[in-house]
Amino acid sequence: MVIAIRVVAVLLAVALLPAEAQERKGSLRMTVFELKLHGLAIALETPSGAVYFVDTGKESGDVDSGKHVLAPFLRARGLKEIAGILISHPHRDHFEGASYLLKHFAVKSFVDAGVEDNDYARLLTLAKDRGAAYRKVRAGDSLAWDDGLEVSVLAPPKDGVKSSENDAHNNNSIVLRIRHGRNVFLLPGDIEKEGRDSLLAAVPAETLRADVLVAPHHGFFEGKKFAETVQPKTVIVSCLSEYSDKKPASPGKLATSVFGAVGAKVYVTAWNGTVEVVSDGSTISVKSER
Repeated sequence: MVIAIRVVAVLLAVALLPAEAQERKGSLRMTVFELKLHGLAIALETPSGAVYFVDTGKESGDVDSGKHVLAPFLRARGLKEIAGILISHPHRDHFEGASYLLKHFAVKSFVDAGVEDNDYARLLTLAKDRGAAYRKVRAGDSLAWDDGLEVSVLAPPKDGVKSSENDAHNNNSIVLRIRHGRNVFLLPGDIEKEGRDSLLAAVPAETLRADVLVAPHHGFFEGKKFAETVQPKTVIVSCLSEYSDKKPASPGKLATSVFGAVGAKVYVTAWNGTVEVVSDGSTISVKSER
């Protein structure tokens, strides 16, 4: 009788969950946010319902990706806890939004590649002071984020990628491979030529193949061999529509050309808004705001 009562209670609790929350359970849901400032912020909702952030966007003036984009996302889901934050590399457009999250939410873990930078050091100190368990990862490591996921670190190598000083942080980005059933997601941070070449040389092609790819370096990327190796079906580019100080001025157009040539459907946050990808382990659906 006691067991029967407990079963009924569990079934009732599930029935009372909002339909969207029930749908999220058992699926891997990746959200690549449209940001007002140049940057990258990704939320991963795991099959068990935990939320991880891979990069957190930028803070400048009265615009803070953590406060104005990521926190509302969490509150809309009724969440006060973040299972973890992973920072791919210590550039402001990838880590500054984490400060607000660390100050206003319980963050259980904090992961990076151990690359040092003076500005980033303050954030790392804040994470440790707020009680987040810190871990440095390199190629060959794995992350136990969910029993239903295989989360592998493909880069940077343990001895780092040799690169020019200006591009060293980008080329030593954490590259994540996430497998959910038959579906593979690849999140390569801001790798440029040296990081790309290192990855292609070190990782078998079959491991790099992915159903969903977040475009490296916001679409400022002309790696034809990389695109042909990964063979993504869906590519998401986090960038602004136009840049006055960069070439090409429209990385969205460049990425559409490079990845469209290998048959990928390309979404650009500047054009399509926030993009959500849902995997049930066998199929993938993609939804964008525009």
